[in-house]
Amino acid sequence: MYNKNGNEKNFDDIFWADQLAKQIISREKFHYVDKKIKKFDDYTIKTSASLSGVLHIGRLSDTIRGESVAIALKDAGVKTRFIWVAENMDPLRKVPKGVPENFEKYIGVPVTDVPDVEKCHGSYAEHHTEEYFKVIDKFVVTKMEKFSMREEYKKGHFNPFIRKILEKIDEIKEIQNKYRTNPLKKSWSPWTPICENCGKIVTTHVLNFENGIVTYVCRDYEFETTTAKGCGFKGENNPLKGNGKLLWKSEWAAQWARWQVVSEGAGKEYQVPNSAWWINGEIVEKVLDFPMPVPIFYEHIMIDSQKMSASVGNVVYPRDWLEVAPAELLRLFYNKRLMTTRSFSWKDLPNLYDEYDKIAKVHSGSLKLENEKEESHYKRLFEVSHGKDIKKPIELSFSHAAVIAQIFPDEDDAVKSMEKTGHYDKNVHQLIFERLHKAKIWLKKYAPDEVKFELQKSVSKNIELAAKEKEALHAVAKLLKEREYNEKSLFEEFYSVSNRLGLKPQEFFKAAYKVLLNKERGPKLAPFIIALGKEKVIKLFEQI
Repeated sequence: MYNKNGNEKNFDDIFWADQLAKQIISREKFHYVDKKIKKFDDYTIKTSASLSGVLHIGRLSDTIRGESVAIALKDAGVKTRFIWVAENMDPLRKVPKGVPENFEKYIGVPVTDVPDVEKCHGSYAEHHTEEYFKVIDKFVVTKMEKFSMREEYKKGHFNPFIRKILEKIDEIKEIQNKYRTNPLKKSWSPWTPICENCGKIVTTHVLNFENGIVTYVCRDYEFETTTAKGCGFKGENNPLKGNGKLLWKSEWAAQWARWQVVSEGAGKEYQVPNSAWWINGEIVEKVLDFPMPVPIFYEHIMIDSQKMSASVGNVVYPRDWLEVAPAELLRLFYNKRLMTTRSFSWKDLPNLYDEYDKIAKVHSGSLKLENEKEESHYKRLFEVSHGKDIKKPIELSFSHAAVIAQIFPDEDDAVKSMEKTGHYDKNVHQLIFERLHKAKIWLKKYAPDEVKFELQKSVSKNIELAAKEKEALHAVAKLLKEREYNEKSLFEEFYSVSNRLGLKPQEFFKAAYKVLLNKERGPKLAPFIIALGKEKVIKLFEQI
């Protein structure tokens, strides 16, 4: 197997996407049918998103992981195709926040047919898709072909598969009934029509399917918290006219056959034998004569250990992420482990940056690990997650960037401070100041109070310090006057002074933070003093 630079590397059994790529390429037989798989001209990876809900960063997990497999396939030497499908035939389930209440009348209507609230696009779906695509392309490096299910049905692109599904309706019922307590009714149809009268899709109750025509009546449909009102209309619908959609436990199979999909992502809940994945897998092989794709099963993202929800108010949009972190940070977050619950918290963003920086240094060779397999894994993880020209890692941690952002608003002063502490490199000046800019936004919007501070211009009159604490701060001020320190030597001096005066180190640190920041905690003291400049520290310590 080769990496994108043409260098031979054995990534087998190290990075999950390479393992899946090997499985996809070497696969010889169908899963449910004793039949050989023909070689593909193009290896197509599909990703998609439903437009009936909020397009948050959780939706990107499927796309990022799907692209990682596409990259692995390409690096393995096969021709790949990466497609994104808008699942925009889904009904509007509830009126989103900020949308007029009179939009209740559209509950049950396909999102492609719901008007745009802001009246700048042809529909609700078109508006949200365009907004999503303004940023989604920044999270992928592989050019995606984009499709709309509403357009696909209208143009008749699914008709060959609809015909096969309707011709073998009994076989599809048999496949589904294996996993059902109550068998499907004789009148059951895999096709859901859109009501000709009110335009709703979820309210059409199928009465009969005969001679290729679906007969239906439009009735109320209960969602979890809302009701889609039926209009009572009775009508007929021809599935080949495209005014409706296949049920998911047929449509997914049709999508795989339509685009010749070799692999697609799905949440861990689809692993169970009676899930839509395996039912569609059986349908696509037995009815549509196409091999079931290799699944990319994964865990979903949690926000502060809670499910992301607009009603809870913890939704993270892709544009929010890009304000405070680069796309490759989220790519690495998703690519690390597929089947481990990932919980993200804004307060932990510095830790994610630290992890990214460490792996970047491993990739560049500036940091060596004792475990060679772990080192190889990190290098491949970084290569796939970064996905573009990789620049030299920067030495400025996000935590230190947050410190610099709070004490040096002027660029020249910030550079001087970082030069003093070894965090500045003119060759990556732009990257450093991009990080500083993102740190400023993070501090303003998301950072916990304990990392925010304001340097005191003079010692607060309200500060109470013990005699030994004052003596220790005076001693440190004297030492700072006498010589230059690095982080390690200054840190050791804090302990030396504290021990000599019989003061607990934590008491010394608390006293220093009170004087400098009027808080009992703050950033690591030694690097903070060096970054700040000892003159300011000496002045404040001598005031007490």
